Amino acid sequence: MQNIVKLYFATSEFRYNFAFKKREHMGRKKLERPAIDSLFNIISNMLVPEHILEHFDIWDAHEYSDRWVIEMREKEGLIPASLSGFSEVEVVFDGYCNPIEMLSHSFVCKPIYLRLYRRRYKRSNSNEHFSNEYDLTLKGVKMVPEMGFFLKEKD
Repeated sequence: MQNIVKLYFATSEFRYNFAFKKREHMGRKKLERPAIDSLFNIISNMLVPEHILEHFDIWDAHEYSDRWVIEMREKEGLIPASLSGFSEVEVVFDGYCNPIEMLSHSFVCKPIYLRLYRRRYKRSNSNEHFSNEYDLTLKGVKMVPEMGFFLKEKD
């Protein structure tokens, strides 16, 4: 009985009864697609070094004819150490610093650059700005250390 589907409908003039045998599906089960958030996290880890993802979130991405740019913003709540002694009321978010741009990877003959925006803070009664400092690039080269080490190994 489980394989029979019954259909009944009526009009003002006629009544219809139908019985169909359910078709069994043969072959593979349909594969479930992973959640978009899960895919996004995996791709993020492929393109952005882990030490940068600790402090920055991917905000946007742009494709240009000669490169890709992944925009990243510093995570909320990473108050600079120089402001750690002040209360939350005294410390105010005041926009972003100028971006830091660095080479991350290169795929399909197009380089991938990371554009990092650090948050800028100030005390509510002052115009002096503070921001976090990160050691993100190799000294003298605007690329992530992982890319520099990879290129050095190839020499």
